[in-house]
Amino acid sequence: MPKLLIIFIFLFLSACSVDETTQTIIGTTMGTSYSIKINNNHVLKPIIDKRLDEIEQVFSTWNETSELSQLNKAPINQWVEVSDSLFFVLSQAKKIHQQTQGFFDAGMGRLIDIWGFGAVRVGAEPSRQKMAQALAISSIEYLRLSHSRVKKLKDIHINLSAIAKGYGVDVVANMLIKQGFKDFMVEIGGEVMAQSQWRIGIEKPNHDVPIAVELQNQAIATSGDYRNYLKWQGKKYQHILNPNTGLPANTDLSSVSVIHNSAMMADAYATAMMAMGSQKAKILAQQLNLSVVLILNQQHDFKVLKIR
Repeated sequence: MPKLLIIFIFLFLSACSVDETTQTIIGTTMGTSYSIKINNNHVLKPIIDKRLDEIEQVFSTWNETSELSQLNKAPINQWVEVSDSLFFVLSQAKKIHQQTQGFFDAGMGRLIDIWGFGAVRVGAEPSRQKMAQALAISSIEYLRLSHSRVKKLKDIHINLSAIAKGYGVDVVANMLIKQGFKDFMVEIGGEVMAQSQWRIGIEKPNHDVPIAVELQNQAIATSGDYRNYLKWQGKKYQHILNPNTGLPANTDLSSVSVIHNSAMMADAYATAMMAMGSQKAKILAQQLNLSVVLILNQQHDFKVLKIR
């Protein structure tokens, strides 16, 4: 009988029905919460926290001493040695940027900050002039990678928030697998990896009955528009930006959930699909052979589209 877990996108996690041998480990990381449920009582929380702290020290945009923050401060046209983990995630980010025709772009840090969705607090609505200036230097296309080194061609700021949580899930899950554990669930900020069989519930924007999804040694990541948003010029905008315009994406989607063998990849693909809308998302899912759950917005009565 698969265990039942209801995932509310972004941060909220409910209890699951498991037996009395299940251990639950909870904590905070990367500006959000994490939860591990495992049918074993020998997993040590300090070991998990230490590894997550190491990951945060690499990818945090809030910590000015993190490796990513230091890279963002580095001069242009200068090769910088980076850690294996940062090089790997940047490499995957560039790959996904190409696969998604630019709709996943980790080079939009300056635009994210201008809109107030990043580490920089803003006191006023962004001006068109500031957006245009930031857009001109906001793409991972201006980043070169070679043998554990990276070079910025323009003064871009990299933001890996839409892929780093998934990477953290993968790292912790792989740690547990290497230690011989075979039945567990790792969740960071709503991104999930399930080892063995679990049933996941995807929250609907209208608070209807959650959509049940069966996972077998798979990950799921969800991106949506109804928890993190802002109001600008009289309209409500989601936190995901359209890399082509620098504006918050304005599509027919309310949420996207992607199932994949890697939480990192699912995390990034879900973000890209939210930015591109349902028609392009369906095409991308078919091209990449992805299992996807799309929930259309209120104008489309929150219709659910399942692909594979």
